[in-house]
Amino acid sequence: MAQYFLEDPTLWVLLSFIAFMVLAFVLGRRSVLGMMDAKIEKIRQQISSAETLKSEAESLLSQYKANLANASSEAESIIAKAKAQAADFRKQAEVEFDETIARREDMLKSRIEQMERSAVDDIRRYAAELAVSASTEIISQRLSSADATRLADQSIQQISEKLN
Repeated sequence: MAQYFLEDPTLWVLLSFIAFMVLAFVLGRRSVLGMMDAKIEKIRQQISSAETLKSEAESLLSQYKANLANASSEAESIIAKAKAQAADFRKQAEVEFDETIARREDMLKSRIEQMERSAVDDIRRYAAELAVSASTEIISQRLSSADATRLADQSIQQISEKLN
Protein backbone atom coordinates (compact mmCIF):
# COMPACT_ATOMS: atom_id res chain seq x y z
CA MET A 1 0.00 0.00 0.00
CA ALA A 2 2.89 2.34 0.58
CA GLN A 3 3.90 1.82 -2.93
CA TYR A 4 0.42 2.58 -4.14
CA PHE A 5 0.65 5.97 -2.41
CA LEU A 6 4.05 6.69 -3.94
CA GLU A 7 2.77 6.02 -7.41
CA ASP A 8 -0.37 8.04 -7.03
CA PRO A 9 -0.02 11.38 -8.85
CA THR A 10 -2.55 13.03 -6.59
CA LEU A 11 -0.30 12.46 -3.62
CA TRP A 12 2.65 14.00 -5.46
CA VAL A 13 0.56 17.00 -6.50
CA LEU A 14 -0.56 17.40 -2.90
CA LEU A 15 3.00 17.13 -1.57
CA SER A 16 4.25 19.52 -4.25
CA PHE A 17 1.53 21.95 -3.40
CA ILE A 18 2.29 21.79 0.32
CA ALA A 19 6.02 22.17 -0.37
CA PHE A 20 5.32 25.12 -2.66
CA MET A 21 3.11 26.73 -0.05
CA VAL A 22 5.69 26.25 2.71
CA LEU A 23 8.45 27.56 0.45
CA ALA A 24 6.29 30.46 -0.76
CA PHE A 25 5.32 31.27 2.82
CA VAL A 26 8.90 31.19 4.07
CA LEU A 27 10.44 33.06 1.15
CA GLY A 28 7.55 35.29 0.07
CA ARG A 29 6.35 36.25 3.51
CA ARG A 30 8.95 38.96 3.93
CA SER A 31 8.37 40.49 0.52
CA VAL A 32 4.57 40.34 0.88
CA LEU A 33 4.77 41.75 4.41
CA GLY A 34 7.23 44.43 3.16
CA MET A 35 4.88 45.38 0.37
CA MET A 36 1.95 45.42 2.79
CA ASP A 37 3.94 47.51 5.30
CA ALA A 38 4.91 49.94 2.51
CA LYS A 39 1.29 50.14 1.42
CA ILE A 40 0.18 50.69 5.05
CA GLU A 41 2.83 53.41 5.50
CA LYS A 42 1.74 55.08 2.28
CA ILE A 43 -1.89 55.03 3.46
CA ARG A 44 -0.80 56.46 6.85
CA GLN A 45 1.05 59.29 5.09
CA GLN A 46 -1.97 60.00 2.92
CA ILE A 47 -4.22 60.06 6.01
CA SER A 48 -1.76 62.36 7.80
CA SER A 49 -1.57 64.62 4.75
CA ALA A 50 -5.37 64.65 4.50
CA GLU A 51 -5.67 65.54 8.20
CA THR A 52 -3.12 68.35 7.73
CA LEU A 53 -5.00 69.62 4.68
CA LYS A 54 -8.26 69.39 6.59
CA SER A 55 -6.89 71.42 9.51
CA GLU A 56 -5.45 74.01 7.08
CA ALA A 57 -8.78 74.18 5.26
CA GLU A 58 -10.61 74.66 8.56
CA SER A 59 -8.21 77.43 9.61
CA LEU A 60 -8.62 79.11 6.20
CA LEU A 61 -12.38 78.77 6.51
CA SER A 62 -12.38 80.40 9.94
CA GLN A 63 -10.04 83.11 8.65
CA TYR A 64 -12.31 83.76 5.66
CA LYS A 65 -15.33 83.88 7.95
CA ALA A 66 -13.54 86.44 10.15
CA ASN A 67 -12.55 88.43 7.06
CA LEU A 68 -16.14 88.31 5.83
CA ALA A 69 -17.40 89.57 9.18
CA ASN A 70 -14.78 92.35 9.14
CA ALA A 71 -15.67 93.23 5.55
CA SER A 72 -19.36 93.36 6.46
CA SER A 73 -18.70 95.68 9.40
CA GLU A 74 -16.38 97.82 7.27
CA ALA A 75 -19.03 98.01 4.54
CA GLU A 76 -21.62 99.09 7.09
CA SER A 77 -19.19 101.67 8.45
CA ILE A 78 -18.46 102.99 4.95
CA ILE A 79 -22.18 103.18 4.19
CA ALA A 80 -22.83 105.06 7.45
CA LYS A 81 -20.00 107.50 6.69
CA ALA A 82 -21.29 108.00 3.16
CA LYS A 83 -24.78 108.73 4.46
CA ALA A 84 -23.38 111.19 7.01
CA GLN A 85 -21.30 112.91 4.33
CA ALA A 86 -24.30 113.07 2.02
CA ALA A 87 -26.35 114.66 4.80
CA ASP A 88 -23.53 117.16 5.47
CA PHE A 89 -23.26 117.98 1.76
CA ARG A 90 -27.00 118.42 1.57
CA LYS A 91 -27.04 120.77 4.57
CA GLN A 92 -24.11 122.72 3.16
CA ALA A 93 -25.81 122.96 -0.25
CA GLU A 94 -29.02 124.18 1.40
CA VAL A 95 -27.10 126.83 3.37
CA GLU A 96 -25.24 127.96 0.25
CA PHE A 97 -28.51 128.03 -1.69
CA ASP A 98 -30.17 130.12 1.01
CA GLU A 99 -27.19 132.49 1.07
CA THR A 100 -27.26 132.81 -2.71
CA ILE A 101 -30.98 133.50 -2.68
CA ALA A 102 -30.51 136.12 0.07
CA ARG A 103 -27.69 137.81 -1.90
CA ARG A 104 -29.78 137.86 -5.06
CA GLU A 105 -32.75 139.27 -3.16
CA ASP A 106 -30.49 141.99 -1.72
CA MET A 107 -29.12 142.74 -5.17
CA LEU A 108 -32.63 142.92 -6.60
CA LYS A 109 -33.78 145.18 -3.76
CA SER A 110 -30.75 147.39 -4.34
CA ARG A 111 -31.50 147.55 -8.08
CA ILE A 112 -35.14 148.36 -7.42
CA GLU A 113 -34.17 151.12 -4.98
CA GLN A 114 -31.64 152.47 -7.49
CA MET A 115 -34.24 152.39 -10.24
CA GLU A 116 -36.74 154.13 -7.94
CA ARG A 117 -34.16 156.84 -7.13
CA SER A 118 -33.32 157.17 -10.82
CA ALA A 119 -37.01 157.45 -11.69
CA VAL A 120 -37.56 160.06 -8.94
CA ASP A 121 -34.51 162.00 -10.16
CA ASP A 122 -35.74 161.81 -13.76
CA ILE A 123 -39.19 163.02 -12.68
CA ARG A 124 -37.66 165.88 -10.64
CA ARG A 125 -35.39 166.86 -13.53
CA TYR A 126 -38.31 166.76 -15.93
CA ALA A 127 -40.44 168.76 -13.48
CA ALA A 128 -37.63 171.30 -13.06
CA GLU A 129 -37.18 171.59 -16.82
CA LEU A 130 -40.91 171.91 -17.21
CA ALA A 131 -41.04 174.55 -14.46
CA VAL A 132 -38.15 176.50 -16.02
CA SER A 133 -39.72 176.23 -19.41
CA ALA A 134 -43.09 177.32 -18.05
CA SER A 135 -41.48 180.12 -16.04
CA THR A 136 -39.55 181.30 -19.06
CA GLU A 137 -42.70 181.24 -21.09
CA ILE A 138 -44.67 183.11 -18.44
CA ILE A 139 -41.89 185.64 -17.84
CA SER A 140 -41.42 186.28 -21.53
CA GLN A 141 -45.14 186.85 -21.96
CA ARG A 142 -45.62 189.13 -18.92
CA LEU A 143 -42.28 190.83 -18.54
CA SER A 144 -41.72 194.04 -20.32
CA SER A 145 -38.34 194.99 -21.75
CA ALA A 146 -37.77 197.61 -19.00
CA ASP A 147 -38.49 195.03 -16.33
CA ALA A 148 -36.21 192.54 -18.10
CA THR A 149 -33.38 195.10 -18.19
CA ARG A 150 -33.92 195.92 -14.54
CA LEU A 151 -33.88 192.20 -13.58
CA ALA A 152 -30.72 191.61 -15.63
CA ASP A 153 -29.03 194.55 -13.89
CA GLN A 154 -30.04 193.29 -10.47
CA SER A 155 -28.72 189.81 -11.32
CA ILE A 156 -25.40 191.25 -12.50
CA GLN A 157 -25.12 193.30 -9.34
CA GLN A 158 -25.85 190.27 -7.14
CA ILE A 159 -23.28 188.19 -8.95
CA SER A 160 -20.63 190.90 -8.67
CA GLU A 161 -21.38 191.26 -4.92
CA LYS A 162 -21.00 187.54 -4.41
CA LEU A 163 -17.74 187.47 -6.39
CA ASN A 164 -16.20 190.27 -4.26
